[in-house]
Formats: sequence, structure tokens, C-alpha cells
Amino acid sequence: MKLTGVSGAAALAGCGGGDGGDGGATDGEGDGDASTDSGGESGSQVLNATLTGATNEGVPANMHLNPMATQNYDYIAGNHLFERFAAYNFSTQEFEMAGLESWNIEGQTVTLTLRDDLTWDTGDPVTAGDVITQFKLMKKTGATLWDFADSVEQGEDDKTVVINLKRPSNPEIIKHTLANGDLRIHGYQPVFNEFLDKDAAAIQQFQWEEDIHGNGPFSYEGKNDQAWTLSRNSEFYNADNINFSTLELLSRQDNTALQQGLMGGELDVVTTLFAPPKIVANFPDRVEEIPLPAKWGYGVLFNHGDKDFGKRKVRQAVAHVINRQQVADNAGPRTKDPAPKVTGIAPADQESWLGDAYSNFESYGMDATQSEKAASLLREAGYSKSGGKWQDSNGNTLGGSYITPAGWTDWTTATNTVVDQLNSFGFDFEINSLPGGDYFSAYIESNFKMGALYWLPGGARSSFPYFPLRWQMKIPDINGGHNFTEGQKTVPAMDGSGQMTLNPLEEIQSVATTQDQGQVAETVQRVAWHHNQNLPVLGLVGKLDQSWLTDAEWDVASEDDPARGVKWPSHWLPKQGKLSAKE
Repeated sequence: MKLTGVSGAAALAGCGGGDGGDGGATDGEGDGDASTDSGGESGSQVLNATLTGATNEGVPANMHLNPMATQNYDYIAGNHLFERFAAYNFSTQEFEMAGLESWNIEGQTVTLTLRDDLTWDTGDPVTAGDVITQFKLMKKTGATLWDFADSVEQGEDDKTVVINLKRPSNPEIIKHTLANGDLRIHGYQPVFNEFLDKDAAAIQQFQWEEDIHGNGPFSYEGKNDQAWTLSRNSEFYNADNINFSTLELLSRQDNTALQQGLMGGELDVVTTLFAPPKIVANFPDRVEEIPLPAKWGYGVLFNHGDKDFGKRKVRQAVAHVINRQQVADNAGPRTKDPAPKVTGIAPADQESWLGDAYSNFESYGMDATQSEKAASLLREAGYSKSGGKWQDSNGNTLGGSYITPAGWTDWTTATNTVVDQLNSFGFDFEINSLPGGDYFSAYIESNFKMGALYWLPGGARSSFPYFPLRWQMKIPDINGGHNFTEGQKTVPAMDGSGQMTLNPLEEIQSVATTQDQGQVAETVQRVAWHHNQNLPVLGLVGKLDQSWLTDAEWDVASEDDPARGVKWPSHWLPKQGKLSAKE
């Protein structure tokens, strides 16, 4: 018996994305269901079955498990090892507790109560001290939590954490911050306490590869070039719900392999995978698709430190050239939707947040290439066209290497479309497809000019513009490698009269401690306008996530079970006892 899962770069956006999910297969040997063990103190029966998944973050032997060091951190392995604080359910549109027993937000105080039975896989309790250590280190790395937190301390006992706020804050932001799918409880004090007296670089460069201990449903066993090996954590509070013994995450980079694996029965679950209509139609009856809102999608990232793409008019010219509707149509009309306006707000949320100002926002031609506007901007920026290519004053063509992730089939199509449009206009780009580790390293190290990257952090939090607007300026996933500078920015005024000057990062961060909803809306509009004009990131299309389950050898939650609304079903359902091996 086998169970197969998947991981991918979706986990980086807060389980927000995953166009490029990956997977693998087992050979089916050595995992028959006749062998059982006692399953820990509870005495529940655990089948000797293996859940085989995959990761496209990089070769496991080269990856690590420190979530605060984003380079070479494998989010999927980490998210199996570390429990989350809480989760947002897209079916019920409510938050569900996980590692927390409760949260209480009152005035300038947030009280978090950890579950009494939340323990490390050593059997030792997860304490307030572990969480406080983690939060203090997150302050060093500029985590969103510290936009509104002033200090953290232990509450009335060692299972209570108190966050003291700078001022009364927006409760929805606090909840979405704590329920973000990538924020896990990982601050194991015997390992992380030593970093409290060191600078941010120390924790961001620490590659946790020894003495790894988690508090989630699985424990670390080992890794090599081929796979991570994790085992069922008998100390996990819901261990009785997990009736299989082993989880493997194989190193895979190719969407096609996932599609073929579902088709041929090698894969039993896939966390997130883009599959076009023709492929979906050919899947056998045992394969079931679970659509989930993504609040994530394909965009263009600029290196703001580059001599060409650091210029606003060049970025605006790029935006005018790209026909976003064509990108969506080519990359997957069943699951993609073009952004009506170019800003940091998810497509479906733009009109409601921008209100009467919506029509003022530049569309840059959602369904057309606006060649004349683009050409005018480039000429104003000092470029001229010769031999069909745009050049600077020294005769250097405008373009270069366009980075894209290898193996993400729909992103490959989107990139081909974007680069074809740009080159047809007169840019001079060549596509550089990189495997997961190299792809993110290029951005982290600022070794790029322009390329493909998701333009929203993903998940439920991206429906609240505070998160994506802030994220586009900071992009912690790449350690700010796009070199967008902080401070005051001057852009044309929204009403067309003169200019407006603002500090977009400071303004959006103020939303975290603003309770007046009218003021929140006004600030969101101002910062969104800045993004529309200055383009820290160019958002092109949003998407609908596709997650997959099969029921041939596995008991899975029924189609109407709201538990399927938490990202991701292949992660959430096993610990709920709603994805289990058939006996």
C-alpha cells in the first residue's frame, strides 16, 4: 500500500501558489498493509504504509529546516514537521485552531494559549518560551508580526504567550498573520536560543540540519539526494488520527510527471498541481480535483537596482507591452484570470477596495499590447530603436536573461507568451529556466534583471490588501533581493493634478494599527496607487489552485466535508483523521 503526496513552491506564498507543484512515485515494494505497530501510547493500529510525496524546492541533501533562513529552506518538509498556530478555512470562511487552544485580542493585548498537549517529538512540552524565542528572532528578520507588536512575554503560565501591541490593532490582520500557512511553531529553544544575542544575518544563514525536532504530525528521519524521509510522530496530539507510518518527499521538478502519476495510479494525492482541461478530462474516476482560492499567480519581478529596469518608465513600458488576457488564455483559461488593474490587490478584490477611484488606476492594457504608449515611455527614458531592437545610448539592447522556474508547465507557457510579446515589440530577452534552488537563489542574490515570480503572497491573507501591498515592497521569500528601496516616493497624483509624495511602506504598515475602516480604505487606495504607478512588482494573472485526492486505497473526506477547505487537503486531512489508509 502507498500514499503519495507532493510539495512545491506554492508553499513559499503561504501555500498561496503551486502552479509548479511536483511529485514522485514509489515502486510499491515493502509497504504492504499486513504489518502494523502499536502507534504509541494510545495503542491505535498503524499500518506500515508510506505516504510518498515530492518537493521541488531543491535536492533534499542541499536543503535545511530553519524557516527563518529562506534560502534553501524546504517549506513542504518543514510544514509537515512543525504545527501551525491556526488555519483559515476557505469553505467556512472561519479560522480554526491548530497548535493554539485559543487566541484573545483585547485592546492592546493579544493572548495566545498553546494546547496543553502540544509537545516536541522528544516528548517535552512546547512552551511559551519556545514561542517567545521564535517571535524575538522574527523581530530581527522584520516579520509582519512586528508591524503591530511592541513586545512579547510569558503570560500566567508556560503555555500562555502575551503579545503587547503598539496600539489597538486591526484584529483581522493579527489573525491572518498568525494563521498564515507558512508561520509554524518551530522555535525549539535548545537550538534557537543562541541566536537571541546575534544579528539577523546569523539566524538567516543558519541551516538547521542537525538535532532537528518538530511538533507536527511527522518527525525528521533523514535526507539524501533523492528524498526526505519523515516518520509518524507518536507524540503529536492527533497522532491517533494518522494510521500510516512513513512520509517520503522525493526530489521532483516536473508537472508532467505529476500528471502522469495521477493518470497511472502512482500518485494518490497531490498537494497542488496545475492540470489543463484536456489532462483533467483524461484522469481516471479515482482522481478528484479540489479547487481552492489561490490569491496568488504569475507576475513579473524587476531588479530595481538594475540600470535599465530600475527606471520607472522602463517598467511601465513593459507593463504596456504585455497583454495579460493572452497570458491567462495561453497558460490556463480554466484556472487563470488576468488582473484588471496592475496593482498589489488580488483581481477579484480590486473593485471593492478601490471603490470610486477604480477608474483612475492605469490598466496598462489588460487585453492589448499598447505599443505606442510603451515606445513613448522608452524614448522619454533615453532609449531608441534600431534594427528592430530598443537600445540605450551606448548601443546595448534592452533586455537580457528572463528567469523562470523549470518544470512549472503553466508558468513555462506564461513565460513564453510574455517573452514573445516583449521581443516582438523590440526588447531582447532570452529565457533562462532554472531548477527550484537556483531559481530562488538568483533572486535572493539579486543576480537577475527581470523574471517570473508570484506577485501576491497567497492564501486567505492576500484578500486583505495590507499583506500583498506590504509584501511587494519587502518580498521576504527572496530576502528583498529585488532591491526595492524604502523611503519616500513621488508619483503622479491620483486625480491627475500634479504629484503626490508618500512613504508607501510606512503607510501600509500603519494599517496594522488602524481600527478606523475609512482610514484603512484610504490608506490602501494611496499605497495601491503608488504600486500602480511605480510597479514594485508587475502583477499579471491570478489563479485558482487545484489540489488532488484519490480514493482507490484511501479513505478520504466526502466532497461536502468543510475540512477540505483548508490548504492543503493532503496536509490538513490526515491529522483530522479524514485521509487515511484503508485496512
